[in-house]
Amino acid sequence: MKAHETEKFEKYGSFFYLLLIGVGVVLPFVIALGTCISSGEIRVDILLSMTLVWAFIAWMFIIMMIAYGKLTTVFVNKTAKGIDSLPYNFNSSFRSRGGVLYIDVENGMIGFISSYNPMKIQIFNAARIDKAESIASGATGIRFVFYLDGKKITMPTLLTNRVVSTKSGIGAEAVSKADTFVGLLQAAKRQAEAK
Repeated sequence: MKAHETEKFEKYGSFFYLLLIGVGVVLPFVIALGTCISSGEIRVDILLSMTLVWAFIAWMFIIMMIAYGKLTTVFVNKTAKGIDSLPYNFNSSFRSRGGVLYIDVENGMIGFISSYNPMKIQIFNAARIDKAESIASGATGIRFVFYLDGKKITMPTLLTNRVVSTKSGIGAEAVSKADTFVGLLQAAKRQAEAK
């Protein structure tokens, strides 16, 4: 194991859970409390109902941000700046709502910054990858998936809220991109296993 290699893949980090609790629970309570204080009357029933309303709004916002991969983008981008300081030749990368994947085929290594664990660059020997495959469906989307230490990572190559034919220009391009990255993952895995 190289010095920077991650021992155990962590798809979800404590920062993500703290962010969810902060935005989905603490912030609605603070807003409701501030509203009650500014109105001059703090009653538990009003505070509780206002907190629930603000929490509902906050969770709808959180769900939308997670669905579009935007909840932790700022933190992922900041963490990604450290990738160049690592002793690997990550010459291929792919960004999706699930995170950022970096591939070093020559050394048989991959790097991953999970959108749900955005404060950490995780580095793996590509031999730890299982079942890398493209999935192309006009109805459910176009993506590539792979398993890392038994945990599924899904990387959509086409994000849309409408049905797209896999034979259309945009659909065929997304399928080609998924196939390309599956090929790169498999090549990195072969290289790692050959060492």
